[in-house]
Amino acid sequence: MNVNLRQAKPEDKNDIKKIADYMYLHIPEFVWNTEQFIEQQIKRGECFVAEVDGKITGFVGFRQRRKKFYIENIAIEKNYQCEGIGSRLIDFAKKLTREKGLKVLLACSFYEYNAADFYLNNGFAMIRKPGTYNGHKYYCFEAKID
Repeated sequence: MNVNLRQAKPEDKNDIKKIADYMYLHIPEFVWNTEQFIEQQIKRGECFVAEVDGKITGFVGFRQRRKKFYIENIAIEKNYQCEGIGSRLIDFAKKLTREKGLKVLLACSFYEYNAADFYLNNGFAMIRKPGTYNGHKYYCFEAKID
């Protein structure tokens, strides 16, 4: 499968929002799928999309804090899950982290996503006890970048 990765544009917002809605959890103050959050990521140049045959099939959003790079959100359209697109986005995230001269890529994932194996299989290690956000536990992962 030929996957094209590129920086998101403002006109991609609706496609990204549809995919981001897959990760929605009924949690107070859940913002990662809101139009405002996605618009801000795109405006700051922190959102990248994966395309297959010109169709947006996934995305990843980032945030840099101090000397660490964070994956803020990542989601793949349901019909394209388990096709390697998520792993391609993770590889891209590692490359971008390296290009920024940073040594650590972090990600968090709510328990409800059942994504621990995904991160562990993509070179991350679990870094601490679970965190909690408005009553929902999440895992924290870290990848060391050479």
